[in-house]
Amino acid sequence: MNDISEILRALLDKYSNTGRLDDEFQQMLADDEGLQNDYAEWCEARGYSKATGYRDFIDEIMDSQESVWDHYHEFGNDI
Repeated sequence: MNDISEILRALLDKYSNTGRLDDEFQQMLADDEGLQNDYAEWCEARGYSKATGYRDFIDEIMDSQESVWDHYHEFGNDI
């Protein structure tokens, strides 16, 4: 079974939050029926829709990263 969360994190590391990430993940899904099935199960288990689940997950990661920096600055820490 493919770990969809890890795949998406790796794509985020490689492509940042860009259209290239979307294109690459969509191509991976198109090329691999097993990945499609794993993705469908992953979405269902997390309450995501298949159409937007990966994007929702990426957005959650981005929001949490921004939140870390917001809290960092909130306590008077500046870089």
